[in-house]
Amino acid sequence: MNDIEQHSEKYLREGVSPIASSGKKKKERTMSDSKSNDKSSKKKKEKEPDITFFHPDLLEVSEDGTPPYLKGYKCKKCGQLDFPKLSLCPTCWGEEFEMVPLSRKGTLYSYTDIFIGQAGMETPYIFGYIDLPEKLRIFAQLEGEPGAYKCDEDVELIVGPIRMNLDGLPINSYKFTKAGS
Repeated sequence: MNDIEQHSEKYLREGVSPIASSGKKKKERTMSDSKSNDKSSKKKKEKEPDITFFHPDLLEVSEDGTPPYLKGYKCKKCGQLDFPKLSLCPTCWGEEFEMVPLSRKGTLYSYTDIFIGQAGMETPYIFGYIDLPEKLRIFAQLEGEPGAYKCDEDVELIVGPIRMNLDGLPINSYKFTKAGS
């Protein structure tokens, strides 16, 4: 019988893990142990606030009042521009990128009105694809009422609530609205 078979047999017979190095049998937890541990952990542990946020590599919102912008990333090796930031350039496998502010205005390529949505998002809401002048297509939430948009309309970047966090507080991020609104 080889070592693996011996350890497996010992595990089946004695309940000792074949991976454990000490070879000692672990104390089994009973329901009463579990309940007492759960009660003490409930007393100590308070609900932590939901601090959901979006990655800072997506959007720049300055404190000085200048308009927000999305952050594109240009490969230093081949010049490929992407949004969002990638770990490797899909064209040349380059790993170094330069941040490039993207245009705040674009053209609505396609959209959908959503009437039955996910938890935390008040329905109805709208999502769409926006073509930017930099030859990038961005997926984003659109500000407005269903039926308000048409393909090929001009839209511009804004910052606003996109959903509620687990504590019922708004999560702000980028979205688009009709240009000039």
